[in-house]
Amino acid sequence: MIVSSQLDRETERIINYLSNNYDVPINAVFFRYFKDGDQEYITRSWLLDPNIVEGKSSNTKVASKKEKWNNQDFVVNFEEGKYRKWEDAVKYGFISAGNGQWYSRTLNQLFVGARVFCMIPKSGYVGIGKVIETAKPIKDITFIINDEPKRISELSLKAPNMLHDEDDTEKCEYVVKIEWEKHTLQGDAYWEKGLMANQNSAYKLRNQYTIDKVSEFFGLH
Repeated sequence: MIVSSQLDRETERIINYLSNNYDVPINAVFFRYFKDGDQEYITRSWLLDPNIVEGKSSNTKVASKKEKWNNQDFVVNFEEGKYRKWEDAVKYGFISAGNGQWYSRTLNQLFVGARVFCMIPKSGYVGIGKVIETAKPIKDITFIINDEPKRISELSLKAPNMLHDEDDTEKCEYVVKIEWEKHTLQGDAYWEKGLMANQNSAYKLRNQYTIDKVSEFFGLH
């Protein structure tokens, strides 16, 4: 844990690099002091989501050495908000990420036939499905609705701004089509300490404990 009043960009870059690429349970916490009349206050804020860092710490306790990847399973973080809604993802069969190549590029790992364990950050795991079409810019994706091809712009979406920057291949949403095997509502998401968590939009799921527990939750064997 790094405690500081200020953090230079190089140190912030190193923290993010270690966390995102090597799952090091590292974080920085900032404390700030201020006064309001006779009252004195101290506030605390984190560089990274402490729940994700805690998950990394628990993962290192569950497995004393890095487990081998099974060449099939991935975790996908589905950031619920104005750019994408879980209700849309379930209805039409997809996951997505955007607002910069840092967020969308990891979706390129997902190949047809890969299995994804979908997680909504700060909520938990909400679905398991199979990739049926690899990542594409949002304007290049079509869905078959009542035997007719439809672009996302023609769908009735709950997300108000999913088509943001659709002509900008750096910032637009990238979409991966998914055939959901099991899914649940965001409010019923599954989470407990020790499950795999990472800030990347998609990453290889090497943790057998997570595979077993999430599969059990969804009734898969």
